[in-house]
Amino acid sequence: MSYQRPMMPIPSQGDGTYARPAIPPPYIPTAARDGPPPLPPRPGQQRFDFQETPATNKAPANSQNLEMPFSTEAADIFSSAISTDQPLSAFSRTSHPVSLPVNTSTGGKATETNKFYGNMLLGDQTNPVWTHPYSFFLSKDSNLGMAVSYVSASQRVFASGSPPEYFFGPAGIKSFVFGAVDFTSANQVSLGLTNLTHLQAHVQVRKNANQFILVPLVQGMGFATAVYYNMIPKLSSGVGFKSVNGVTSPRSGIQKYQVVLQNNVTWTLYVTVPSGQSLSLALSNNQIIGNKSVNGCIFQLVPDTNSAIDAAAGCYPNSGTLSGSVSGTTGQYTIAYGLSGSSNGGKTLMYACPHHVSSFTTTMASRKINSSLDSVSMGKMTGYITNTFEMQVNVPSNVGFDPYSTISGKSTPKYSSDVLNAIKSAASTEAVADVVNESNVDSMYFGGKVLAKYAWILYCCQYVIKDKALVSTLTNNLKTAMARFISNKQTLPLRYDTTWGGIISSGSESQDFGNSYYNDHHFHYGYHVIAAAILAKVDKENGGNWLSQNKTWVDNLVRDYSNPNSADSYFPVFRSFDWFAGHSWAKGLFASGDGKDEESSSEDVNAAYAIKLWGNVTGNTNLESIGNLELGIMRGSLNSYFLYLDNNTVEPASFIGNKVSGILFENKIDHTTYFGTKLEYIQMIHAIPITSISSFIRSPTFVQQEWDQKLSSIVSGVQDGWRGILMLNRALSTPTEAYAFFSGSSFKTQYLDGGQSKTWSLTYSGAFI
Repeated sequence: MSYQRPMMPIPSQGDGTYARPAIPPPYIPTAARDGPPPLPPRPGQQRFDFQETPATNKAPANSQNLEMPFSTEAADIFSSAISTDQPLSAFSRTSHPVSLPVNTSTGGKATETNKFYGNMLLGDQTNPVWTHPYSFFLSKDSNLGMAVSYVSASQRVFASGSPPEYFFGPAGIKSFVFGAVDFTSANQVSLGLTNLTHLQAHVQVRKNANQFILVPLVQGMGFATAVYYNMIPKLSSGVGFKSVNGVTSPRSGIQKYQVVLQNNVTWTLYVTVPSGQSLSLALSNNQIIGNKSVNGCIFQLVPDTNSAIDAAAGCYPNSGTLSGSVSGTTGQYTIAYGLSGSSNGGKTLMYACPHHVSSFTTTMASRKINSSLDSVSMGKMTGYITNTFEMQVNVPSNVGFDPYSTISGKSTPKYSSDVLNAIKSAASTEAVADVVNESNVDSMYFGGKVLAKYAWILYCCQYVIKDKALVSTLTNNLKTAMARFISNKQTLPLRYDTTWGGIISSGSESQDFGNSYYNDHHFHYGYHVIAAAILAKVDKENGGNWLSQNKTWVDNLVRDYSNPNSADSYFPVFRSFDWFAGHSWAKGLFASGDGKDEESSSEDVNAAYAIKLWGNVTGNTNLESIGNLELGIMRGSLNSYFLYLDNNTVEPASFIGNKVSGILFENKIDHTTYFGTKLEYIQMIHAIPITSISSFIRSPTFVQQEWDQKLSSIVSGVQDGWRGILMLNRALSTPTEAYAFFSGSSFKTQYLDGGQSKTWSLTYSGAFI
């Protein structure tokens, strides 16, 4: 997002999807949505018979929670909640216009709004969700059930041009559909959702409470898994079956088949029949059909034939638990997967994204197998037989409030007398400006940017030029400006939504970029939190008590977008940050044919930096470590999927010339923005705001490459606030040039973005000349 982004209605495609208008192709291409035409019925039958024994037709006890117990609690830095108190009474209570679907069990907890499975909670619940490398969606046409789609790299669709503006995976291809003979009409098929946390969802494709197909959704799951309860299995395919052949079984009780689809992709199917039951399968009329009802029978599919996968057959992940720690500049985190079923190796099959593989600890090496599958937007995924992902990253524990650079030899700020005089001259004007009225806007986003801008000026006055008079004036004015928000007297007051569990704007869905529908909360609230951290630090060091008086309000905002523990039942755990994807998702309660998306990777960084600084100021070391760990993870993920060095091998080679993603969806990358197509918008939405943490993510090499290939040719023609962003970004690779721009006689105030000050721009660039 940017300060110059105009207010605009959130576009609707008429079916509840949320998409930027007028950008070809549609997010759900019609041909791709419908998939290939069905093949004519295959004559005759091919039978796969097992020993027949009676099957029970009674659902297991507690059928709403079928798997082994799991916990969303985690050790170390995730082990405690920020608070378990009710949200402040200043936030009036409201129910959300988007209600939870029927047959959704929340367990009394707040419900995730920005997670990978969100489409199944929204609209008609038929839009896909991506677990990577698969997508799943409810099919209610002639193939009733849960559809599974796998899109290989060769199937990606690219725009014309070099580099192409976008590429996407054809959506809606039904590689397989987990269905049942018992489903005879679409109105018999519905979804039930249970065990909803930030790392998993259990989806029931229901005929009724006792007859359903359980599809556990966990990101990175190696098998597309379906467990049948009191139903007669039926597998169909929109692609069509070319051949189905039984092959040697991994062990007794598991049947193994190789299934070749009409597109010549070979899948392996494992069927685990519970002890005391039997099942015969027959291929008839392009469907694989069971001969009887089964209870607890596991069907697993993977588009690979590597025999090493046999060791994981019969076992699947049902949950994920996050744990982590930070020591010095090293962060470690583990996603431990709860398992159901059993396998020869005692583990399951998982696929890791490139940023996982690059940060895996040495213990993961022995678990790797020679299997790789493609994701659409996160590159090639690598197979592991494991029940944990164990990762280690470098974290910026050594980066605080002070300007920081990764330019060799320039990590520590140094100011000459000339630079200090220039900063003081700018601050003498900006520090006494009217922050109170400037922040009086109908937007948490815009208001937060203004508050953060003045907070960074306050930092400069306190720690760089050390002007007590300016510090006193700006501290008082900033307190007054923030008091409007803390007392909830801004134009669009915040409310606490009791339906989903979160603090939302009182504006409509088209105001403030959809804040009331949970869009962009980490962007919006991150600015407020970082402003509060700086104000609290300066005020405390000057003998004030602003922190103790206002900590709870700031904590409420942090809890909304980054609650670390499910003991806090008022907010979901990590609404925004996706610990598997390695970054946040900005899209809230809007269905989308291409899944969740994020545009401004740098404002995601700002939100994590805000957590780090707020944890530091308040003495919450766990929170500070969470911010550090998120930043360490994003250094890898953003430089894989959002920011492209010339040697990037993760994204398609033809796309790397764009240098940045633009908007990254789960099923698409589109080199554009939601608010315009000017090149400075697209590139710099991944730079704004430029703060002390920016260089940790945006390396000097990347910044120089982007400047040479994309920006140097357009900068002279940019005459608005994007000019200042372009030039402060230049300080990440060539600070002398950036400082000369902001201190030069030709500099104009119009070159400053609404969230940017000349004082901070001189301070940051001048620290490293």
